[in-house]
Amino acid sequence: MRPIGIFDSGIGGLTVARAIADRLPHVPIVYFGDTEHLPYGEKSPELIRQYASGIATHLKERGCQAIVVACNSASSNALDSIQSAVGPGVPVIDVLQPVVNAVSLRFSRTNVGVIGTRATIESGGYQRMLEERGCQVTALATPLLAAAIEEGFHEGLVSEALLQAYLGQGTFDDVSALILGCTHYPLIAEQIAAFLPNSVEIINSAELVAEALANATGLYSKHEDLEIQRGTPVLRQFLVSDLTVSFAQSAQRFFGEEVQLEESDLWSQ
Repeated sequence: MRPIGIFDSGIGGLTVARAIADRLPHVPIVYFGDTEHLPYGEKSPELIRQYASGIATHLKERGCQAIVVACNSASSNALDSIQSAVGPGVPVIDVLQPVVNAVSLRFSRTNVGVIGTRATIESGGYQRMLEERGCQVTALATPLLAAAIEEGFHEGLVSEALLQAYLGQGTFDDVSALILGCTHYPLIAEQIAAFLPNSVEIINSAELVAEALANATGLYSKHEDLEIQRGTPVLRQFLVSDLTVSFAQSAQRFFGEEVQLEESDLWSQ
């Protein structure tokens, strides 16, 4: 079976990869972490489009049957470029549309909050799409969070101080839901929740994206799959543009087993 290609600038997209592995355990995965250029959230739209299109093309060339853009910054700034790069025969699943679809159905005509990188929030993607569906939107860029999480500060004083600075003023006290508009943020979701009223529902995109992938490709969990019955491991490849200890540790933590990383020289080609 041809694999699913998934990419992000770093470890955040592993939250999506894990959800896809749980939803479609029989489907091989090729994950690309562009650790050389992280975080995308502080890059210009032009650079994000360049990096994202290059990675998507690379994943297509490795035989991937669909591409999952497990990065909000790339989804909100480079989706057209990615789709153009891989062509009409390869479905591209972004992280914005599945979230907007779900949130607008449940929270239409209410105030919805969004936090994300500077690139995601300044693109206006979430705001525009949600407002078109009848939601009010309160959006806030939280640019230091992704970098802190990438460096291993998933909990403790560093992330706590950043959240206090971003959320401690009660900006989201009146929203019905808060979208975690960066795939890194689920790693500190409990800390984020502590700064919000209990009535605010936190929206994590990972499972919504996995479901959107299953629907777009027609792939569904097949517990009777011969590979699973025979105990043959499903192929999961992890590529990075720069080998980092934090990525290796995070990948192993997400998948519960030792993960072999392959360094890609994509940017020297």
